[in-house]
Amino acid sequence: KEGDSLANVTFLKDEDMIVITEQGFSIHFSTAEISPIGRVTSGVRAIKLMDGDRIVVGLPIHKDTDEIALFLSNGVGKKVPLSEYPLQARGGKGVITYKASPDNRVVGAAMVDEKDNLLLIGNPNSIYKKKKEVPSLTRVGLGNIMIKNSHILSVVKL
Repeated sequence: KEGDSLANVTFLKDEDMIVITEQGFSIHFSTAEISPIGRVTSGVRAIKLMDGDRIVVGLPIHKDTDEIALFLSNGVGKKVPLSEYPLQARGGKGVITYKASPDNRVVGAAMVDEKDNLLLIGNPNSIYKKKKEVPSLTRVGLGNIMIKNSHILSVVKL
């Protein structure tokens, strides 16, 4: 549709998925309820977006023990256990996963386990972080500064 864009692509086989938006909303839903469709169709709605919001990432859930590492543009980050995200029907508003503001939005997220590492790509600095260096908090927790004097632009799981 006019104005739509692709956030990311992932392979799924009936795993659950979490979709996270720039304004800090997220929805955890089962992909089993999505019927296969052709490549020329428009797809299905994962989450109902607020005005001015957009999807940052869709993350498949492969293991229930994984955590979601979330990062804001101001350099703040946190990890949240999957148990904090209730399973919902797709297409809803979702739940708040971060209290974002117009000047400070969610810029990246990754599903992480004990062996994962993250590259926080920032301007002017980038930094490598081990999963254990990112604080484990609840969905309403604020997080800690992960990169000083820099704005995070994107996050890569290594």
